[in-house]
Amino acid sequence: MSDNNTAFVMVGTTGSGKSTLARGFAKLHPAVVIEGDSFSGSWINVHDQILDRLVDNVGSTVVLDGTHYDRESRLGALITLRSMGWKTVNAVVVHPPLGICISQNAMRSRVTPRHTIVEMHRRVEKSLKKIEQEGFSSVIYAPEGEWV
Repeated sequence: MSDNNTAFVMVGTTGSGKSTLARGFAKLHPAVVIEGDSFSGSWINVHDQILDRLVDNVGSTVVLDGTHYDRESRLGALITLRSMGWKTVNAVVVHPPLGICISQNAMRSRVTPRHTIVEMHRRVEKSLKKIEQEGFSSVIYAPEGEWV
């Protein structure tokens, strides 16, 4: 499924299981997971750290792990990845029911407020109607708990 010069952009609400799937994928395939949650600082600082990691991994298969819950954030990721040389950029949608996201969020070390998850889930749901038209090489809908 992956080869060099391929990128995967995770899409989903906090607590949806994106990071778990991304790490599992990287164990099965040679891929570098760039996880926004692993960086600290202001949004600009985190963004710069993500860009630095992308620069360090140009030519490798990467998994960009973040919520990318709306069209604008996905477009930013798509443009960045393509401008850095990734020819194949796939979206990986992880969109379980809201209740699962809320319960999995409660088990995280850094808990996101419930109202934020509700709003994210609503925005993911709404934006998925046109995700196929956003310019990704393909859109992969991960069944709950798996992505091969």
